[in-house]
Amino acid sequence: MSQEAQSFEPFASEAAYIHLNERMVDRVLRRIGSVQTIRLLDVAAGTGLLTSIAYERAKEAGVRLLSTLLDLDLPALKQARKDATADDAEYIFGSADHLPLKQKFDAVIFANGLHLLDEDAKVQALQETWRVLRPGGVFAMNTTFYEGAYPEESKPFYSRWMRRAIVEINRRLPQRSKSEKVQAMEWLPAIGYKELIAKAGFKVLEMRERRVLLSQAAVRAICAYKEFAKGALHATDEDANDASQALQAMVQQTFRDLKMKYLPRNWLEIVAVKA
Repeated sequence: MSQEAQSFEPFASEAAYIHLNERMVDRVLRRIGSVQTIRLLDVAAGTGLLTSIAYERAKEAGVRLLSTLLDLDLPALKQARKDATADDAEYIFGSADHLPLKQKFDAVIFANGLHLLDEDAKVQALQETWRVLRPGGVFAMNTTFYEGAYPEESKPFYSRWMRRAIVEINRRLPQRSKSEKVQAMEWLPAIGYKELIAKAGFKVLEMRERRVLLSQAAVRAICAYKEFAKGALHATDEDANDASQALQAMVQQTFRDLKMKYLPRNWLEIVAVKA
């Protein structure tokens, strides 16, 4: 079944995405160490997956988690109020590059969202993160939209998939106008993210690239991410749903042609500290 292009949330419910974020949260909590209470800022929180993971982990350790979930997607925040498993949580409509916050946090997590900001906004968001973190506080981010996301063995899949999807969207919209490449597709290399974080004043403790195996369902789910669909097929906002559906329609056949069960993809993860 095709999903309309809206947000990253359809993919965020996939087991592969949940697992890699569990591992990132575990590293953050270990870096914070033995405390009774953790104040967490969950940036680009969506429907609250990272807060839910952190809450369950903290609960197991007998630690109280006070989470602030921030996002520019108001419907997602409203859904987070229902979905997030957190006893003490605050939900704020706001932007990462202008945090409407004065309190200090023990940790800030920015999951698969920093790539959406333009260059200046990335710098500003990291400066804002630095401002609201306490000394010794931990910052963690990950993204699958960076140079290096595609392992070499995955490139034949993407090449064939995109060719077919272009044919399909042109069949659906023969008079469509191509847009400029959207920000989600303007990827930085891993070292670029590391340098941005270091320039903001953080000490980078860990940088790793995690290999994830995506099922057909997971690949179709990522197609429902509006910015991915637009960037992959150079579609306009008006054509985003058609781009998403064209991509989804070609997933199964491409897997079959290449006799693949899973599509490998890399996630970049960086953990840093406010020295």
